[in-house]
Amino acid sequence: MILRWTPESVGDAIVDIVLSLNDQSKKLYGTEVATASYSSTKSSLRSFDQIGLKIDEVEREIADLQGHPGKYLRSMLNANRYFARSLQGDDLPYAEYIANIQELPSTLITDATIEKQKQLVDEGLTNLGYKGSLKEKADKWHEETLIPPEKVTTVANSMKEKSKAGTLKRVITLPKEDGIDTIKSIRGVFWSGYSKYEGQYRGNLTFNIDRPWTKPVLAQIMTHEGYPGHQAFYCRWDYLFQQGKLPIEASYYLINSPTNALFEGGPESALHFLGWDRDEEETEGITLDEKKQYKLARDYIDMQRMAMTNACYLFNNGDMNKEEAVNYMINSGNLTTIEANNCYRFFSDPVQKTYYPSYYYGRWMVGKAYDAVAKGQRADFFTTLYDTPHTTNTFIDAVSQLTGTPFQPFEQVNVSKKNLVL
Repeated sequence: MILRWTPESVGDAIVDIVLSLNDQSKKLYGTEVATASYSSTKSSLRSFDQIGLKIDEVEREIADLQGHPGKYLRSMLNANRYFARSLQGDDLPYAEYIANIQELPSTLITDATIEKQKQLVDEGLTNLGYKGSLKEKADKWHEETLIPPEKVTTVANSMKEKSKAGTLKRVITLPKEDGIDTIKSIRGVFWSGYSKYEGQYRGNLTFNIDRPWTKPVLAQIMTHEGYPGHQAFYCRWDYLFQQGKLPIEASYYLINSPTNALFEGGPESALHFLGWDRDEEETEGITLDEKKQYKLARDYIDMQRMAMTNACYLFNNGDMNKEEAVNYMINSGNLTTIEANNCYRFFSDPVQKTYYPSYYYGRWMVGKAYDAVAKGQRADFFTTLYDTPHTTNTFIDAVSQLTGTPFQPFEQVNVSKKNLVL
């Protein structure tokens, strides 16, 4: 039985819009944006004009839809319209695209926020016995924990079963058919890791070995791509849809929509959900020393992501060119040249440029939400995150209701571009 929030023709039209946007993205840029679709609905809209008319038609149908379904679907359709404009190259301000497509801020992360993060990294490195400047400590730590490229998939495989066991124990359940079939390596791409959902509860992972990998950082990305990250999300949604518990109107994943901050923010916090970075948690054979390393790796990735997100904003806002953006990431985030150039390729891509902010802001939003929820409410939190279709704004509302306190994850003081050290 298919769960529906709207009449059959409307629900099917919503999926048609998503899959037709995917067709246009592949046609124009060779990029798949509907990375999962669990229903049997197929695309039928062959032009942006047809997509636009269908969006108008569905918007009229759901104008009076009440409650959470109405809020969710109106936000998604608005994002579909803006995403279609972006794919066609409409020259709108970057912040307008991000606000309407992802319901996220588009501004600079403050110097104070970045400095606080650097202090966390510095303290973590000092506690592990490293000496010197932050860069000297970080470079030495990186050198001592580096994995040879040919061993990256072996190390990733060694983490798979532990992370799945922790997911099933303390995060969500998955159908017995769930599994990751292969973990392989690749070169020549701009992303670090990729989770490809193949259907039937199965998936494959790929890691880019052009970039350097350390074991503590790989643990973060492995749990991001696998369990309880993307593979867990994809599989859980598929299972819920087949059980008639996920509506057809939300039976897909679309890059560039208001769901992106949850889909990336959850995996960005995945290792934290497992308790692999917390001393008080009983975990799957993770030693105390490993927990210290994993905590440091999360803080280090957050520091890098701040520099990368600022560079994304400054480039797409027209305030930096490629060379300036790459140098900023290297100097502010201690990225390697390879990492900085790959990140530039990511956020300058015509499709991915409006997706990239979901990583940092999603991590900020979901991570803060998890920490704000009492331990006894974690099951409710995971139901909200994994089992309930949410946009950025409806998720914020849900967390506010869960905690009984207004949840404001994006509150920060804006920084003037003229005061930013580039």
